[in-house]
Amino acid sequence: MAPALDTLTEAHAAVYDRQLRVWGVEVQRRLMEAKVLILGLGGLAAEIAKNIVLAGVGTVALRDDAPAASAPAGNFLVTDADRGTAKTVAEASAATLAAMNPLMVVKVEPGPAGAAELAQPLAEGEQAPAGSLRSLVASYDVVVATGLPLHQVAALSDAVRAAGRQLFAGEVRGVSSYVFVDLGGQHTYTDKGVPTERVVEFGTFRAAMSCGLGGVTKRTHPLYLALRACYEFEQEHGRPAATLSDLPAVWASAHRLAAATAAAAAPIDTLLPPGLLEGFVTDPLPAPSASSSSAAAGGATGGAVNGQENGQENGQGTGSGQEHAGGLAPGMQPPAAALPLGELAPVCAVVGGVVANNVLRGISRVGAPLRNLFFYSLAARDGLGVEECFS
Repeated sequence: MAPALDTLTEAHAAVYDRQLRVWGVEVQRRLMEAKVLILGLGGLAAEIAKNIVLAGVGTVALRDDAPAASAPAGNFLVTDADRGTAKTVAEASAATLAAMNPLMVVKVEPGPAGAAELAQPLAEGEQAPAGSLRSLVASYDVVVATGLPLHQVAALSDAVRAAGRQLFAGEVRGVSSYVFVDLGGQHTYTDKGVPTERVVEFGTFRAAMSCGLGGVTKRTHPLYLALRACYEFEQEHGRPAATLSDLPAVWASAHRLAAATAAAAAPIDTLLPPGLLEGFVTDPLPAPSASSSSAAAGGATGGAVNGQENGQENGQGTGSGQEHAGGLAPGMQPPAAALPLGELAPVCAVVGGVVANNVLRGISRVGAPLRNLFFYSLAARDGLGVEECFS
């Protein structure tokens, strides 16, 4: 357990001075008492972990027992020296995070990065065995999962909802990324400086992937249909779509989904820009990349994490599904769709800042959280990203 706020030393006060001035004593206390579990440690997870550790979340636990030598190139928490040792990705990442903020707890939970063990639901009245992921989830306040197959995200969403915890799940696929948020059936929060409580409702991932499409228009972010098409592929084939040979089946799902939308009469290109779906399918493939641009991009996103006033209000999500101006400069083209880029470091930095900021909002219950999907893609030219709500 992290130290209570009233036991802070001068060192604690010095480190968290700006945050105390921005969001106050009570919010900082909630952060310091919170426990966050992170499953999977790729480039996106590394950015999220870095940001919440620096913000002073009391306990951050990492679960990824893959050898450090096989750590994704985007995980800047694993050093070159670590890759030559017998450490796991979680162990190597934990050491780096602990050095970033010695005032909080970073620990390692044994087990794989994924949630495959949740595929079989518990029978009615059955208790989760000790040491299982289900029981582990129940011992944390927030679960963050990145890079999971979509059917595992659905199973994890059910388990986290059953445990009454908060879930943030997402993935970076080349120039595109999605984030799913479930803060429970109902989440209560206040706006900064306003004592009146607000209540928002959340749905599970399965609900977001199976709800009616009547609200999908030409202004809906195209990654929503891409995500649902990939989810349908996994439901039918029992595995993620990951190669060009899978594209015909994914496109067939996309066309079926598009036909059920309010924009069914419009050309498919108005709902799914050329190249976006292809890149979203093939970019989970591993690809060599330079080290993360965290140091460069972190400065831009750090303000969004260390100050709640720089959250959604500065364009991280409109809450209306409208596109933001910006993105690629006029005349520029997105990268070739067939070229696997893996986790693109600048995208990880931007989206990691958004997720971390909303983890802090979820814990502190100050500020409107993302509800319940966030999409960011250079291929869609959406600027700082778009928030959508489907449940």
